[in-house]
Amino acid sequence: MTTPTHPHEGIERERPGQDFELGQSLVMQAGELVRGMLAKGDHTTEWKPDNTPVTSIDIAVNELVLEGVQAKYPNDRIYGEEQSSDADRPSGFTWILDPIDGTQALEQRVPAFTVCLARLDTEGRPLFGIVYNPVLDELYTAARGQNTALNGQDIHVSDRDKIKGAAIFMGSRMHHDVASNGTFYDRIETQGGKVHNPRALAFGCTQVAAGRADGALIGMKTPFEAAAVELIVTNAGGTVTDVYGNPPGRLDGDIQGLVVSNGLIHESLLEALKK
Repeated sequence: MTTPTHPHEGIERERPGQDFELGQSLVMQAGELVRGMLAKGDHTTEWKPDNTPVTSIDIAVNELVLEGVQAKYPNDRIYGEEQSSDADRPSGFTWILDPIDGTQALEQRVPAFTVCLARLDTEGRPLFGIVYNPVLDELYTAARGQNTALNGQDIHVSDRDKIKGAAIFMGSRMHHDVASNGTFYDRIETQGGKVHNPRALAFGCTQVAAGRADGALIGMKTPFEAAAVELIVTNAGGTVTDVYGNPPGRLDGDIQGLVVSNGLIHESLLEALKK
C-alpha cells in the first residue's frame, strides 16, 4: 500500500522507535481514508447490540490499521473495537485501536471524532499514544520519555486551579459505582464550571492536553480511547486516574473508566463523582 501524502509530511519529530513511526503513518493514512469516504457520502451505518452506531468508515479504518500492524508486527496482539487479532501472539505486546472514536459525532458532522491508536508493553502499559482528528487535521502524539506534541509542537495543560470557569468534557454514561452524569453535571455547573458532551471521548482528553479544556471523563469499561490518551495527557503535564482516583493500571482489557485533568482540579473532579 502506498502511503498517501498528508499535511504533516516533512515535520521533524523525535523517533523513539519504528513502531511509533508505523503508528503515526497508519493513523495518517486512516485520516485520508476517512476524509475520502466522507467526501463521497456513501458510507453506511448499522447499530450494534449496545445501541451504539458503527459505520462502514469504522470498519474500513479498522481493517487498514490491523493489516498494517500485522504486516510489520505479526507477533503482536491487535485489539480493535470493530475487529481484532486475538490469537496467541508470542511478543506479549498489544496494539489498541479505536478506528473512529465519536461515531455519533461523525454521523452528525461534528468535528470531534478521532482515530486512536496505542501500543502497550507486556504489562499493559502504553509505549506511545496517537490521536488524530481528520477534520481539524490535528495529530496528537506522545511516547514514553517525550513531551506531548500537537502537529509536532509541544503542548501543555492549563493552569486553572478552580472548577469555576473550567471546561469539562464528558462523552459517555458512567458505568461505575459513581455519581450519575446528571449529578456530576449539576455539581460542576453549580460551582461555575461548564460541561460539554460532543459524544467523543478522546477529543475531550486531547483538549485537556492542549490546555483548551481543564478536565474530561471516560466512563467506558473498554480501553479503546483510554490507551491512546493516557500518555498524551500525562506527558503534557496532566493527571490521569480511574474514576475512583487510582492509577489506571493495565489498559489491554477492561478498565474502571478514566478521569483526566490538568492536575490542579483533579481532586475536585473526583469529589464531584462521589455517589
